[in-house]
Amino acid sequence: MSSYKLKILFLVTILVVIFIGHRPLFAQKFTCLAEQNASISVADVHMKIAAGSSGQEGIIQLRRHINIPGGGSSDVWGYFDEVAQREYALVGGLGTIGVSIVDVTDAANPQIVAQVDSVPGFDVKAWGHFIYTVTGSGGVGLGKIIDIADPATPKIVGSFDSSHNIFITDDGFMILESPGIRVLDLNPDPINPKQVWAGGSQGHDASVINNVLYDFHGRAGTFIYDFADPANPTLIGAINDPELQFHHSGWTSTDGNFLFICDELSQHPSPDIFVYDISNPANPQRVGEFGDPDAIVHNLFIIGDYAVTSYYSAGFRVLDISDPANPEMADEYDTAPSIKGGFGGAWGVYPFAPSGIIYVSDVQNGLFLFELKDTVSSVTDGDELQSQSFALLGNYPNPFNPSTLITYQLHERVPVELIIYNALGQKIRNLVDEEKAPGLHQITWNGRNDSGNQVPTGTYFYSLKTDNFSTTKRMLLLK
Repeated sequence: MSSYKLKILFLVTILVVIFIGHRPLFAQKFTCLAEQNASISVADVHMKIAAGSSGQEGIIQLRRHINIPGGGSSDVWGYFDEVAQREYALVGGLGTIGVSIVDVTDAANPQIVAQVDSVPGFDVKAWGHFIYTVTGSGGVGLGKIIDIADPATPKIVGSFDSSHNIFITDDGFMILESPGIRVLDLNPDPINPKQVWAGGSQGHDASVINNVLYDFHGRAGTFIYDFADPANPTLIGAINDPELQFHHSGWTSTDGNFLFICDELSQHPSPDIFVYDISNPANPQRVGEFGDPDAIVHNLFIIGDYAVTSYYSAGFRVLDISDPANPEMADEYDTAPSIKGGFGGAWGVYPFAPSGIIYVSDVQNGLFLFELKDTVSSVTDGDELQSQSFALLGNYPNPFNPSTLITYQLHERVPVELIIYNALGQKIRNLVDEEKAPGLHQITWNGRNDSGNQVPTGTYFYSLKTDNFSTTKRMLLLK
């Protein structure tokens, strides 16, 4: 065995000792990594995989790749400094560095501005100007809180009982998964979280979308809660599919009617991603699936008609989910071509940055910055306008402050919804909900939600829906 492989095995052994006590899945991940040769050439890193199944030019564009020192990368999240108007990728670490803070404001020239050791980095999330990190397992006081009011000089300011994964809602409720599920209130003191609810005994990951909590509870199933009162979640549905081995993580379609669940322990020929109709959460119905016999899915988020995924050894994948019951590959980029199978490669994906840049973390190769080509054609010529049946023609200006004008076209008189969503897929404003005549229509959004409150700087999505048509576009509010 080469000295390089011996070093890798030594590092893996240390990591397993650090995280001792975590369930077998965690150990399984690192055993797989130890058995692989993690070396990769620069040419491999920048090799673009063939375009999606259509055979046409792909929609994924690599903006930049940057190595992250410290012994391996885990998850990735984002932080936007509203004062300085700068974007940062927060990259978790599996070795000597817990969190790396990368300024990605210029996606062509990302810069590591700080690295924090002496904190865990298995999962990282941000709320306000604080980072919350966990070990990947339990542990009293092992979760850490980092103040990044100045991202170049982060300061460890607090702690909490650790978990496997974290999700934080916009209004400051932190959901910790495994062991069990716990809800902590970050208001009014973000460095002293207060537990307000707990349940379950297993757990793995969670998402909260439109006041609904999706508890991906490992082998126990997925549980759906009304989360209007975070201190008293109400169970409204559950998914226990005998073919789904491990309820790892997931996200809903933009309209909230479909739930996509990743199965990290799927065995071919079972699918990796299961799709359920949850329009009636009390009676979820499986309607679709997506699988790969040679790779394992990890994390998934949904932006409009696309699911963006970190797919371990297959890299970064984008699925077309315009028909949720039939997900199809739109494009892919292999972030670690030398890795074949197992839990190496693309670990995390973050698609909610104000710029639209998508961050992907790779265990062996650090941070990748991607963007997706706009797949909705802009229409400017009058003759072309007349040829369109229904179209969402964009917003101007974009980026905007404080308001923007949205234009759309209808071919016939139909009921229309034009809805604004935030980056997490939460509905914040219903601009149109009525029958409209055929022709061109315009409406101004003033940057306020349905309650009349000004929304913060960030990425927003506007979705046009009729009985037989649906499309979504992205816009950026700057202050």
